[in-house]
Amino acid sequence: MSGQVSLSLLLCVAFTLRYQLSNSEFYDPCPHTNGIDEDEAEAVFRDWPAYLSLSSVNRTHKCYVICIFQYYNIVSTSGEITLEKYYDSGVIDEFAVAPKINRCRYEFRKEEDFCERMFAVFNCLRQELLMSS
Repeated sequence: MSGQVSLSLLLCVAFTLRYQLSNSEFYDPCPHTNGIDEDEAEAVFRDWPAYLSLSSVNRTHKCYVICIFQYYNIVSTSGEITLEKYYDSGVIDEFAVAPKINRCRYEFRKEEDFCERMFAVFNCLRQELLMSS
């Protein structure tokens, strides 16, 4: 009988954790996204300051930017950066950008908050690209 109780308790805890994690902002900062206006998305990136202090940007904006990246399949909810279609089409030079992405990911690897980490990685990449141009 205690084995059944333990199994039931374990299943209940596992279900609760799975539900909490699947609905957490850590995994999906934009569960309400029904689409993003392309002009609005372009404006966010066009208006991104050249030399931005991360501490000057509120978390809500960071999450919104990451939502745009997710909407355009540039970053997954697990934090994987997927630029293959841009590499394959020649829009982005993989050999020039991939090492910069890796360096930026490494720099912010300890940041636990998804929005904070991914925004920092992309801001770092932007700074790297600005310096090399």
